[in-house]
Amino acid sequence: MTSTPPNNSPQGHKLYASAGFEVKAWRKLLGPKHWGSWLCLGLLAVTAYLPNRLRDALAWLLSWPLSLPQLRFKKVTLANLHLAFPELSEHEYQAFYRKMLCHALITALSYGEPMFLPKSWLGRRWVLKHKEVLDAAVASGQPIIFCVPHSFYLDRGGLYLSYAGLPMFAMVNEQADPVFDWFLNYQRIIFGGSIHVRSAGFRSMLKALKQGRHLYIACDEDLGAESAYFVDYFGVPKATLGSVPRLAAVAKAKVVVLCSSYNLKTANFELSFHDLPNFPSDDPKADVTAMNQALEQELREHPEQYMWFLRLFKTVPDKRYFIDIYANCHKVKRPDIVIDYEHRRKPLTTPLPGWPGYVPPEDYSLKVAPAAATAQAPEPTSTEAAPAESTDAPKEADKP
Repeated sequence: MTSTPPNNSPQGHKLYASAGFEVKAWRKLLGPKHWGSWLCLGLLAVTAYLPNRLRDALAWLLSWPLSLPQLRFKKVTLANLHLAFPELSEHEYQAFYRKMLCHALITALSYGEPMFLPKSWLGRRWVLKHKEVLDAAVASGQPIIFCVPHSFYLDRGGLYLSYAGLPMFAMVNEQADPVFDWFLNYQRIIFGGSIHVRSAGFRSMLKALKQGRHLYIACDEDLGAESAYFVDYFGVPKATLGSVPRLAAVAKAKVVVLCSSYNLKTANFELSFHDLPNFPSDDPKADVTAMNQALEQELREHPEQYMWFLRLFKTVPDKRYFIDIYANCHKVKRPDIVIDYEHRRKPLTTPLPGWPGYVPPEDYSLKVAPAAATAQAPEPTSTEAAPAESTDAPKEADKP
């Protein structure tokens, strides 16, 4: 279904206070050290007016030479792909990486469109899938939390919701370059939304939801084990924050999964809405499991458009069972470390010994092969440290 013009004009950003974002911050960024960034923004203004097909072709051509250098970006991406798609061959991993680079370049070349093109031009390029899910959520009268994955086109989904007249606010990370940070956030608020930086905290989001605004939040990052549940994501136990079901329960909000993608054939941005019934429930872990399953279902339709260069699986549930798949993604390669992707996807059936005072959060070996785990698990260890030959054994600083 092609998007229709909004029923009412977008809400002006002055109606809604941003938390941690200053609209006039650009005045402080005019010094010489920022001239390069402003020049890049000027180039984005030029590329915004290039024909879509020309930009897409240019991105495809550039993706070939840019896929050759062995950068950390590439190493992290391939580590994630080996883990999430174990069935692929090495040739398929390389082809997948090039396709991902192509979409990254398409995104970069078109970043200026929302700022510099007339909004009516952009409105013709949004195509909605399962719009009835969005309509039902809006009709409920509840605040809505839109959970989105880190696809390259995630901003397009948020811009559409503001363009359609919904009072939106987004939870964002601050960018390293202050000029681009201002540009991306200002681009979001001119469509009618407001910005809350992550440091503004939980209360900032809760207050905005209770005021009747709708939250647009990426919920697939690995932000550490604190307040996280380990649930499957592409077949891998992943640290997933339980803040979304908690926020939904307190604010009495509806939760909708939204995935934004780009159709190379039509040059349109496709927004797919996915309902999460009976969310939140009384079981937070079941809630984040349902959320991850919905995200994965949407992403498998176009996996090459996902930001696989993020360290999605950096936090391990239990040091006795899992390893760091990014150990060889740094400048100095460790030939002594062999990454065992299979056992990061599924728990080991022979757990390593614990250490004094160690209490496992969950015995993953019993979930996969209880018989094997019972037969092969070592006897409880004494107060001695874990064996030296194990690369998974914690360092002294990791012990309780």
